[in-house]
Amino acid sequence: MKNVYSPNDYKELGSDSAMIQAAVDEAAKYGAAVVIPRYNERTGKCIWELDATIELYSGSFVTLENCHLRLMDNTYIHFFENSSARFGVEWWRSETRQHDIQIIGVGNALLDGGNHNGVFESNFNIYDDDGKFIKKTEYMGFTGIYINRGIQFRNVERVTVRGLRFINQRYWAMSFEYCSFGHVADITFEAMANVPNQDGIDIRVGCHNFLIENIAGLVGDDTVAITNFGVDGDYDMDPDIHDIIIKNIRTYQTSACDAIRILNRGGFKIYNVEISNVVDISPAFGERRALAAIRIGDLNDYPARLNLLGETRNIVVRDVITRARFGVYVANSLADATFDNIMMVSDGGIGMYFNGCELKNVYINKLLYGVNSEPPASDVGYTHVHHRVKIDRLSAICFNNCRGENISVRDIVCAKGLSCAIDVNSPLDVKTSGIELAEGVEGGDAACG
Repeated sequence: MKNVYSPNDYKELGSDSAMIQAAVDEAAKYGAAVVIPRYNERTGKCIWELDATIELYSGSFVTLENCHLRLMDNTYIHFFENSSARFGVEWWRSETRQHDIQIIGVGNALLDGGNHNGVFESNFNIYDDDGKFIKKTEYMGFTGIYINRGIQFRNVERVTVRGLRFINQRYWAMSFEYCSFGHVADITFEAMANVPNQDGIDIRVGCHNFLIENIAGLVGDDTVAITNFGVDGDYDMDPDIHDIIIKNIRTYQTSACDAIRILNRGGFKIYNVEISNVVDISPAFGERRALAAIRIGDLNDYPARLNLLGETRNIVVRDVITRARFGVYVANSLADATFDNIMMVSDGGIGMYFNGCELKNVYINKLLYGVNSEPPASDVGYTHVHHRVKIDRLSAICFNNCRGENISVRDIVCAKGLSCAIDVNSPLDVKTSGIELAEGVEGGDAACG
């Protein structure tokens, strides 16, 4: 029995994955820790090449000490997952609950997806030419792209992932489902958009009480996605996502996606979410910019009904700096939400766009275009079949085909190049104050339509 186990204790085994798994298995017997060092004594190299997923247990504490883990070519595996997440286990049931799992990186703890294995999200979802979802299908014997998630945790209470750097992501870097009291911090991404759907962190069905902070770098899709479509199966735990804090995000989307994404459908709820200090680090007036810094909801045809009012609620967003096409994009429904201190810089477009929304108790305080802002005229006419969005003219805030009550907008500073301060094309009572116009911008302290 030891307090700390190393995979180098098992260098007689035939693979790096077997060495690491043996250390984890032995440590689990005694509640000990595992340290993966930089140097691999079996191969004599400073790299650990995985041909199988490392399975963790309740109480597993794994430190990656300045080491490099790489997925081997032609594998369909994760770096790590908890044992309840493995195929064949009903991970959505309370009896499979696990506890107290931590992965901590020290120094340059690098998780490298290596060469992509050729399996993509598009292999499993079939849409028509209008972007309408038709059905799901199998591919190469797999039922979903979950096989390419970097770290996968399902049904874990008290889970921590901290201090890691991801490169060459095959899909989402990490995913959490039915997890609670989670802490994800000090994570860096370097995804060059060489493959699609390179999300950073995905918080999914049944997650609650999470703190996500100090996230930086390049992602090829959403940096942090909070999405809830429920789960197939006879679940007996709360399926809603709630009580989530996201802060200190410095990010660059290498594809036209979002820094923070919130989406729920089919009656599964998301509520009590606080987002703060989100900074777009993409080059000013660069070739690529995000679709939205913050995107909430959708009108697309997923295989689940649209939300009802109140199923996405209690959302607070503050202190955002971005040059995205939309600073904030909201679709479908939203209740009890506050947006405070949104700054559009460089070629940032529409500050806030509400698309086909039912709204109640939505407060917008301080939306500012910077002194060097130039909302691009080329954004006019922008359409996207999946987003169900079309830009007819540039405005600081647009309410497109919306309805609702108790909508307040105050302290808006517009930029030249906008046609309108607040664009409303449907009957909607919007209370406005403190609207500062730039030359050529319509609106003032009243919405224009």
